[in-house]
Amino acid sequence: MTKLKTIGIGIAAAAVLAGAAPANAVPEQRHKTVASSVSQEELADILGQLRSKNIPQGAGSLTDLKALAERSPAAKAKLPKCRGTFRHAVGKVTLQESKKYGIPWGLKLSKRMAPQGIIRLKAQIFANKREANVYQPHTEPWNYHFHGPLPRTFNPKGKAKKYTIKRGDEVSFLWTWKSVSKPKSGGARFVNCRFSA
Repeated sequence: MTKLKTIGIGIAAAAVLAGAAPANAVPEQRHKTVASSVSQEELADILGQLRSKNIPQGAGSLTDLKALAERSPAAKAKLPKCRGTFRHAVGKVTLQESKKYGIPWGLKLSKRMAPQGIIRLKAQIFANKREANVYQPHTEPWNYHFHGPLPRTFNPKGKAKKYTIKRGDEVSFLWTWKSVSKPKSGGARFVNCRFSA
């Protein structure tokens, strides 16, 4: 990813989310134990429900995200572009967009996560309902700057044919983590956006 052009990294969260959804459409969730028995199909369905309601971001356990998807009314504004900074009490997500490179991302958890110590983080990324096979779980201290790519062209899980992200595709990022020393402690953070490069 050398020569990757930074796009929109300095944009404030207010500018990114202004008009994307009313403040009450993204309720703050407390971090709880991560649900461990969610199938890939159920996970894709939860993220799809959140996308269809134009809910750009949130956090909590996977059970919390399921409840959010089921109880929230649709936001009036459309999903934001896949660039800029998405702030939440659980952690800050930074996205970039590039026609050449796709969507590089970064996740920095907040100090609220400090009691979890060393965590094991997984990233699941969906573009146009296809899960990208692009990130291996990482075990690092809670304050590590987790980062990775969503290449413009990627190998979808369970598919032989590669997929190239198109302008207008809906993209969902879901990060889940568990504490290594406190396995019942963990959380989840998601961002939904629309590729616009």
